[in-house]
Amino acid sequence: MSTNVGSTNMMSSWKVALVLGIVLGFVLATAVWNRNPGPTKAEYDILTQKNVELQQQKEAQQIQFEQLETKKSLELEHVIAQLEQKNTEIAQQEADYEAQISELNKKQKKLSVTQKKLDTKVVELKTTTEKQQVVLTNSKELYQQQLQLQKQVVTAKSDVKKAKTTAEKFKQACDEFKSGTSWNWVSQADCDKYEQRLDLVDAEEAKVTALEAELEQLNAKIEIDLPK
Repeated sequence: MSTNVGSTNMMSSWKVALVLGIVLGFVLATAVWNRNPGPTKAEYDILTQKNVELQQQKEAQQIQFEQLETKKSLELEHVIAQLEQKNTEIAQQEADYEAQISELNKKQKKLSVTQKKLDTKVVELKTTTEKQQVVLTNSKELYQQQLQLQKQVVTAKSDVKKAKTTAEKFKQACDEFKSGTSWNWVSQADCDKYEQRLDLVDAEEAKVTALEAELEQLNAKIEIDLPK
């Protein structure tokens, strides 16, 4: 009986302690809750809305960043393309300039050769001019010589004609003497004079031949030397 009463008292004490512990825990929890109360629904909604807005701003900024990055990438590609195009143009210009320089060098060489030819031609013309000047200086003398020779040829031919006429007279007398039938006074002297006249004719003809040859040489010299 005493044992049951003791057991009952012990169980009651345990229950009381449990209840007291629960009550004490509730009191402590209430005290803590009252000291650090959680957000109200309105505050929670505001925080949620701000979180949504922040998330939207973050997404918008991310989109802007991606757009900016894409734009910069496109701009960079455009700049690179422009640089490559410019490099191509510069390379083409360099090739054109080199071709022009090469062409100018060729023309310069041709001009140099042409200049040398012209210099040679100038020297030749100068030499020819000097020769012609000498000939022109002496042209009066040449023409005077030509005129003098022409007169001498005419005179020599006239002398030949006269010598032949005179010789013909003595030939007739000589022929009569040789025939022995002439009534005129003829002798061997007529034949001797005839022979002398023939020698004179030969001498005059030789003189004409020599003068004509000299005149021909002078005419050839005038034809070659005198400028046209």
